[in-house]
Amino acid sequence: MREGTKTALLEKGAFDEGIVKRAVVVSEEAPPEDRVRAGLEALIEMAEIDPAAARAALRELRADHVRLAKIEAWIGGDPDRTTFGLGAAIQLADTELTSATPDLEALVPELLRWLEGDW
Repeated sequence: MREGTKTALLEKGAFDEGIVKRAVVVSEEAPPEDRVRAGLEALIEMAEIDPAAARAALRELRADHVRLAKIEAWIGGDPDRTTFGLGAAIQLADTELTSATPDLEALVPELLRWLEGDW
């Protein structure tokens, strides 16, 4: 982990709270209609720096039902659709991060479609 630049998504097996806080700040500064996109883009920026750590963070997130519930509440909307959409977005990101040269930026429209319930 490169501590000085906070580029890793994991710190001793736990989410790097600095990255989470950055995504929250960026999304809160965005207009309401752009908050999901802003948070997503902040996370993607960090995930593409260290894809292996990003995949580990996604695996950890899948098992953290409290954190998932908080994310779902933050996204809002119909609870069942939000849960399904978040799961789909996590799966898409995880799959992309397994490629030799992950390009999450190319998936932003698809990820937003799932996260914003536009399916």
